Amino acid sequence: MMSGSDNKRIARNAVYLYGRMLLTMGVSLYTARVVLDTLGVANYGIYNLVGGIVTIISFINGTMAGATQRFLNYEMGKGEPGKLQRTFSNSLLIHTGIALLVLLLGETAGLWFVNTQLVIAPERMLAANITYQLSLLAAMASIVQIPYTASVMAHERMNIYAGLSVLNVVLKLLVALSLTLFATIDTLVVYASLMLAATMAIAILYRAYCVGHFPECRFSRKIDKNIFRSLLSYSGWDLYGNLSYTARMQGTIVVLNNFGGTVLNAAGNLTLTVAGTLTSFAGGVVTAFRPQIIQQYAQRNYGRMLSLINNCARYSFILLGLLVVPVFLEMNYLLGLWLKEVPEFTVAFCRISLIAACGELLIVVACIGIHATGRIKAFSFISGSLYLLELPAMYFMLRFTGNPPVVYVVHCAFIALILLADTLMLKRLVPQFSIGTFWWRGVAVPLLIVAASGIPAWWAQSAGDESILRAILTAMCTTAVLLSLSFCFGIDNEMRRKVINRLKSKCRCFNG
Repeated sequence: MMSGSDNKRIARNAVYLYGRMLLTMGVSLYTARVVLDTLGVANYGIYNLVGGIVTIISFINGTMAGATQRFLNYEMGKGEPGKLQRTFSNSLLIHTGIALLVLLLGETAGLWFVNTQLVIAPERMLAANITYQLSLLAAMASIVQIPYTASVMAHERMNIYAGLSVLNVVLKLLVALSLTLFATIDTLVVYASLMLAATMAIAILYRAYCVGHFPECRFSRKIDKNIFRSLLSYSGWDLYGNLSYTARMQGTIVVLNNFGGTVLNAAGNLTLTVAGTLTSFAGGVVTAFRPQIIQQYAQRNYGRMLSLINNCARYSFILLGLLVVPVFLEMNYLLGLWLKEVPEFTVAFCRISLIAACGELLIVVACIGIHATGRIKAFSFISGSLYLLELPAMYFMLRFTGNPPVVYVVHCAFIALILLADTLMLKRLVPQFSIGTFWWRGVAVPLLIVAASGIPAWWAQSAGDESILRAILTAMCTTAVLLSLSFCFGIDNEMRRKVINRLKSKCRCFNG
């Protein structure tokens, strides 16, 4: 059974991650506005389009990142320092190999795709190719950084992770602001060059911290064949699912590109920024819970593990709803406040994607439990196939209706199906897991709370014309109602008593 200090550590780490997201969310959104305004819609679309191709090429990295975090967390739960060091060293060797493989794929298949398949104006092809090469180098630096980031997360040093994340977005903001100094040069190429420098700086800082604080991060060239095979075997089964997810995410942008060119790309990428930023805020709960969920499985403490999963789903959903409801209602005004030029369909894209983001967050929670077991063959095949099926469904619905927002409606439907499939799979892998409990406590209860909080928020939103005061009123109504409903129905009796006692203690201190 976990001690109170473990629960406090989860709460403390969640606070660090919330602080990180509050800062990074504001800076990231402002940075996207500056970049869009400075580069222009066409160049912004080109950067994200060629960057998306690099992301597809480096899909193997996503697989190995998950494997590295899982195995480091698992070995920490088992308490074997020697094996932990060998796990890190072998994962670093594998990531170095992946970086070289990404370079090979990028200079062959990726380069061919950029120059023959993407819809880019001929006069911008040179800039697009230079941007592509710089993005490829940045991807390689990020790949080699993964084992170090995984070590910080495994040790639950969320203050360090939060600090470096904030530094990362600040560097990106400085890059965006500095573009005005290079007015006589191609700003797209300059932007890609400076982004590469920022990525390299963060990678170096992660390595320096890990080597200085974690003994297992002192690299050893000796290969442990058993660990090496375990990492590759796990990653091999996970590869299909990660490739499918990445293909779906970037394939959506390609589908939009073929239908509406780079302008529709800009709307799609702004949608990714908005939904991703808001989801990452609630994702702080998931990140804080993840190490303990995996470590509890390693110790065969299934009751505590499943309790953490259910709590993680419920709290992360409620926190996401705290942002989704007011942003959904005030999307038109907020985008106009954020951007000088709002690309067509961006409002509709963002609203629908926020609904899907709630389901995606719950999928991440269920996947932590599945990945903790290490048995992911069937899970990867089923979930990956469903992700891949999204693309033809999106394409045919888009061609049939001619209405771009239908792409995100299709995505919402598939997210619900994938979440159901994942919970069924978790039940098969961990028999103690209750599907009914998860869907009631982690899905239905927070969904009802979030939906109910939207009613008074909608009333407040419809009470006047668009303005900053109306947006603030909408957010305040959402916060008040959602927190009240969460206190009454979203937490268990023990947690409710703790909250009441803490409030009474604070009141006594204040009165005294």
